[in-house]
Amino acid sequence: MRLSDYYRLAVEEAKRVDPRRGAELDSALQRTKRAYDKLDAKGRERFDADSLWNPYADSRVLYDDGREVESVLWGIDITPSEVLIADRLREKGKKIDALVGHHPRGRAQASLYKVVSIQESMMHAWGVPITAAEGIVSPRMQEVMYATHAMNHAQTVDACRLLDLPFMCLHQPCDLLGQDFMQKLLDEQTPERLDDLLEILADIPEYGNGIRECNPPEIFAGGRDRRAGKIAVKFAGGTSAPREMYEQLSRSGVGTVVCMHVPESHIEEARKSHVNIVVAGHMASDSLGCNLLADIFEDKGLNITPCSGFFRVRRS
Repeated sequence: MRLSDYYRLAVEEAKRVDPRRGAELDSALQRTKRAYDKLDAKGRERFDADSLWNPYADSRVLYDDGREVESVLWGIDITPSEVLIADRLREKGKKIDALVGHHPRGRAQASLYKVVSIQESMMHAWGVPITAAEGIVSPRMQEVMYATHAMNHAQTVDACRLLDLPFMCLHQPCDLLGQDFMQKLLDEQTPERLDDLLEILADIPEYGNGIRECNPPEIFAGGRDRRAGKIAVKFAGGTSAPREMYEQLSRSGVGTVVCMHVPESHIEEARKSHVNIVVAGHMASDSLGCNLLADIFEDKGLNITPCSGFFRVRRS
């Protein structure tokens, strides 16, 4: 298989667990197609053609020459340092055909803000009125665009091009798979209190590794003896949610949010609304999502060497 084949497979797996799956997701792609159809020739030439079939703007093949890919170096963050590591491994005789990263780089990093809108559907699934979700998510999208606009998006892609190493990043697909896995697990096990929730997380290999590395799941708002209530898992959506969501979640009956990471400004907002926050851990949660996709890729014959914070665990 080529890198582009694995890329399309990742998008299809993400669509399967996307909270917008079905008519809503089809409608989003149709809106993109209508916008494309209205463009002139110059506009179409500049258009991100992948967005016609891939609704995840933070996940793209960033450099590719069409070669068959049998072995990849896969990390949470691929920077020029990891590109040099891949090239050095090749010099030492290890087969590395391409790089796979989780966090977006290149045009995927520049477009990260576009995926934040999926949080509207996530909040709606948790019981928040869709109009309220839209009202608080839209400003957050602008914040993310402002924060990422000045970054050196091309740095890692340029390194891959210079060393002729194909590269893709898969952000939203992994986060959606991890979120779906965790939500189903907690819905099934229904922890009564936050201490019970932490014990469930500790038994998951990625979080067990985080504990051993002194980066365990932590309660940022609430206490071990607090009741968990209805749990909302927030891994996907590109970045942290707007802090205004906690009031809406409380009104909708959500008692606990389980997330990868959270800004300090969220903690007081959650306390005001009597919503618990459990931060599961960033690298552990990213590894969970990457592992779920990596299992599928390995079943297709891909050999994976993990690096850069990716703790590899196979489930199937």
